[in-house]
Amino acid sequence: MDLKSTFKAHGLNCISVAPVEIHNRIWICVGFEEVGRPLGDHPHLAMIYGGRKWLQEPDLHRAVSTALAGREDILVRIHSECILGDAFGSSMCDCGDQMRLSMDEMEARHEGIFIYLRQEGRGIGLPNKLDCLALQYGFSEGKLGQRRYSSDEANVAMGFEVDERGYNAAAALLKALKVRSVRLITGNPKKIGDLETAGIDVSSALDLWSKAVSARAAAEIREKIARGYIYER
Repeated sequence: MDLKSTFKAHGLNCISVAPVEIHNRIWICVGFEEVGRPLGDHPHLAMIYGGRKWLQEPDLHRAVSTALAGREDILVRIHSECILGDAFGSSMCDCGDQMRLSMDEMEARHEGIFIYLRQEGRGIGLPNKLDCLALQYGFSEGKLGQRRYSSDEANVAMGFEVDERGYNAAAALLKALKVRSVRLITGNPKKIGDLETAGIDVSSALDLWSKAVSARAAAEIREKIARGYIYER
């Protein structure tokens, strides 16, 4: 079965496959989306490191299909898009730090899958996220109000759950790659639980985060801990 057919069998569309140079090292980037949930010009991304000398492969699709098949304890980070933190280095969160630390760890171990899911703002989308950020600084509809909201409070005030994200697409991808078990880079027990419910064997969790964060990011981390996150110090 070819790569696109394999993805389709797991409820995914394989959009594209290409080598990408990051930190002077070659990763394979796979663009994908769930069948019936088209993402247009912004598919989910899976960045695969190690397992092959990618630029010497005569068939990249076959190489992706077989590189990690049957492997155990593959290092995996499932990272939800945060354009302000990931691309612009916003100090309101630790997302950008988590992204860089995770990829550094994969390079150090010569193996890993970095899954970048297009679910900005804990799944509420960028426009709603911007409104939530405004509330966190005390603004609503451009007007300064009487109070500032915490990150969690802002989501609820906008009519959303604290966290609207799901991880079915990531679970389907890991099944399509035939990974036997993963070491998940996360402090979020819900992410672990959701993957296990989907049939993914999470052999262990690895906590990676920068301790040098802003006061605003530290406040968000405290909110996460109150919701059950595990941040080892």
